[in-house]
Amino acid sequence: MQCFRLSHAGFVIEDGGSALVIDPGNFSDERELGAALDSAAPIAALVITHEHPDHWTAENVAAVRSAAPDAPIFTTAPTAAALAAAGIEDGVHTVRDGDAREAGPFSLEFYGRRHELLHSSIPVVDNVGVRVNGVFAYGGDSLMRPPFPVDLLGVPIGSPWSNLSQVMDFVIDAAPRRAYLTHDGMLSAKGLGLFAQRVQWCLERVGGELVTPPRLDGDPGARLAL
Repeated sequence: MQCFRLSHAGFVIEDGGSALVIDPGNFSDERELGAALDSAAPIAALVITHEHPDHWTAENVAAVRSAAPDAPIFTTAPTAAALAAAGIEDGVHTVRDGDAREAGPFSLEFYGRRHELLHSSIPVVDNVGVRVNGVFAYGGDSLMRPPFPVDLLGVPIGSPWSNLSQVMDFVIDAAPRRAYLTHDGMLSAKGLGLFAQRVQWCLERVGGELVTPPRLDGDPGARLAL
């Protein structure tokens, strides 16, 4: 397997001549998503962890579906309803904690139930994480420890629903072999560096390492091996 990032919270995994797209949200503009779809292997499926727009937009999902009309979409029930309201209903499958699905070469195991608390005035929405082929785990907007061993873990940083202490505890508790930083779209370069240093410190305590999946800005063939 190999992978590359989209801006903020998006990700693409490739295996066996197919691709899995995760959370193509509104931090990815038409140019970035178009380059990803042009570069990636044929899309086998799309995973959307929850309903917030930094994790999906109707325009971006429509672009993915235009490239792969038959690709199933796996998501939460409220997100499926939002997709239906946007005219995207066919091939949308509701998943929840403990579910497992197959899509092309991808084995998908879903975990978690709820988004982290933003504020008492903001409703907490459903959120589901996913482990892919027993290797890659990404929890969306949740700091719940994955309920299984993790080779590569997405670590959300710079989000409005967590602080550095919570992120560090999450990394130490999950103890992945490798981790990468996600949810960094609102951080400055210096802020990103601060988070990276703290996450690296945590990983060193559990025998892990920090890696950087590439974006496709300068090289459409850039990939991180999984």
